[in-house]
Amino acid sequence: MNCRSCLGFKTNKQDARDNDKEELEIVHGDFNVLKPDKEKKNISVEQVRGFIKRLSLSSFLGSYKIGIIKHADQLSIGASNALLKTLEEPNEKVLIMLISDSLDRLPATIVSRSQVLRFRPVKTDEIYDYLVNEKKATRDKAKQFARVSMGRPALAAKFLEDKEFCDRYDEFVDTFITFFKSDINSRFNSIDKIFTSKKSGREGARLAKRIMEVWQGVARDWLLYGYKHVNLVQHERAVRELEGINIKFDNRAVISLIKNLKKAEGYLDANVSPKLVLESIAISF
Repeated sequence: MNCRSCLGFKTNKQDARDNDKEELEIVHGDFNVLKPDKEKKNISVEQVRGFIKRLSLSSFLGSYKIGIIKHADQLSIGASNALLKTLEEPNEKVLIMLISDSLDRLPATIVSRSQVLRFRPVKTDEIYDYLVNEKKATRDKAKQFARVSMGRPALAAKFLEDKEFCDRYDEFVDTFITFFKSDINSRFNSIDKIFTSKKSGREGARLAKRIMEVWQGVARDWLLYGYKHVNLVQHERAVRELEGINIKFDNRAVISLIKNLKKAEGYLDANVSPKLVLESIAISF
């Protein structure tokens, strides 16, 4: 990165890390990120209007203004309507990117005014090479994180560079394994420990949703292992533990678990108590 914009981007990103701030929001004056507030389910009209106003200002470097909307499927109806005019008649040298993992959850009016780009998972071998060559990871770490990231290079890099994030992920995996080896009382005790800090509202919902995502991945491994497809397992270090669990449960039960975990995500979106959602998983298996 030798150009002026790239160098500024890199410097400010480090400043954000040093000050423990949300790095994407302050790395560059021409780069704007919009996402839901921590304690709110949706992106509000006020947030969108502020976002549009920032994009309408002149570029610091006389170049493009970039706007990224993370979790765009969480735009409220009013926010979506407020964004439509800008999408229909964008200012010159303004690019707006809406990121969502579900096109069906975006309003049709938004989709019809956008160019849809589908990002496919990157091959594990390519992520491995990227971690070794660009991030200077050891071969063991590169192999582990390339596999667990499931085709997402940025996630693989985060596992490598953010130990706290990686440890938290491993904790969720370990909780899954002990959870389904335990009786119902132990399962409820595990859930109580997850919410010891009295996480509630959107923070609790985000935590529970993250747990559901990790557990679905481990449950997939459980099923793959049951069908002897060990080479496709995402969490290699959990295979031994999964082998012990497979003695207790058959593959049909695991398929039922995966369906229940997916259904639980819908309950979280409908504002059901995160703790109750996890407890429903505990008694359904």
